Amino acid sequence: MSNNKTHTEKTAAESKSIGFDYQYYFFLWKVLLLQPNESVGLEVKDDVHTDLSNNHQILYQLKHTIKKNKDGSLANLTTSDLDMWKTFSNWSKVISDENDSRSTTPAQLSFVEKTSFVLASNKSSNNSNKVVIIISNLQSGTKNESDVRTYFNTLANRTTNQDLKGYIKDVLNLDTKVLEQFLLKTFFHLDDDDIITKCKLAVKSKMIPQNKIEQAFTMIDSTLRSDNFLQIKDKVKIEISFDEFYKKYRRYFDIFRNDTLIVQEYKGVLPDKLENQIFIKQLLEIGFVESDDFEHISRLTLFKLKLLNNLADWKREGEITDIEINRFKENAYNLWDTEFRLQHMGTFSEEEYNNKGIEVLRSVLKHSLNLSGQDLDVDMCNGKFYSLSDEAIIGWRKDWKKYNK
Repeated sequence: MSNNKTHTEKTAAESKSIGFDYQYYFFLWKVLLLQPNESVGLEVKDDVHTDLSNNHQILYQLKHTIKKNKDGSLANLTTSDLDMWKTFSNWSKVISDENDSRSTTPAQLSFVEKTSFVLASNKSSNNSNKVVIIISNLQSGTKNESDVRTYFNTLANRTTNQDLKGYIKDVLNLDTKVLEQFLLKTFFHLDDDDIITKCKLAVKSKMIPQNKIEQAFTMIDSTLRSDNFLQIKDKVKIEISFDEFYKKYRRYFDIFRNDTLIVQEYKGVLPDKLENQIFIKQLLEIGFVESDDFEHISRLTLFKLKLLNNLADWKREGEITDIEINRFKENAYNLWDTEFRLQHMGTFSEEEYNNKGIEVLRSVLKHSLNLSGQDLDVDMCNGKFYSLSDEAIIGWRKDWKKYNK
């Protein structure tokens, strides 16, 4: 099979969007780790930045790869890695930005003094990246700025790649003292391919029970994404402080920290031939729904499926027991039984059977149901009665047991 990619494959969105997703989840991780008097920004000062309480800032450049080595591991961060050198080049230009009042060495040193520079990537760390090694040696004191500058010059002279040559020259254009302080404050955050797990661990650190971490993460993730979209739409910079995050999201963590049953909306597909559901047949017979009212039938079906899906999730996660489920079912049945008997006392005409059926339905749908000490929303309560009707355990007309055959 040919390894040559088509133009469509080369320009496919997946390989591009995953880089944006990596950046977003890194941002989310940093937001979840916020401490008082700190803030995090996305695409403001850098890909991601953090402002600390001591007036120090951390600039993060995020580089994601889907390339792999022959052994299946992710591609290494190499000595001549263009992403790495482009990052160094960008930071060098930020440090010496005349438009931000940093044309002089003292101004550049002042900026570097309060800044840390972090290259974060899922690329693999390795012992052959001589740039990472010499920067580490500078930080440990075994190499000096002159050694580093000489090595960088050697790299620039040896390479035939004009982009790489240009990036290295951008770094070397920094003043001697500035270059030294810059590299002393430069760090590498590599081998970080599972950023979502880090986010979930950060959620767990908020004292969220193990069985609710996934739900809490999903809700925070979804809400923050929506907020970001609205801010971008309104051309507002995406920055969030600890106080803002605490104010807006504290309630979400409170919900997941207590014993509240978290209700999830039903996201699945509707069954084929909705009108063939037993509970719909019963409702059609008494005239509560019309056979051609697909929207109404779909809505009632969603009530039933939402209830059943949440019950299954809660049981699977150990949040409710079979005893509680059976008690919930019996309570709904007993409410129906009382209303049914009161309405169907005596003998009535065929037309009256339908009217009485409507009255039974009207009465039971007004009842609130409680599960594990928690009152359920109206759609979930209605869904319980519809699910019992779908099992032909209850009905609305006096002859409803014909559906039990």
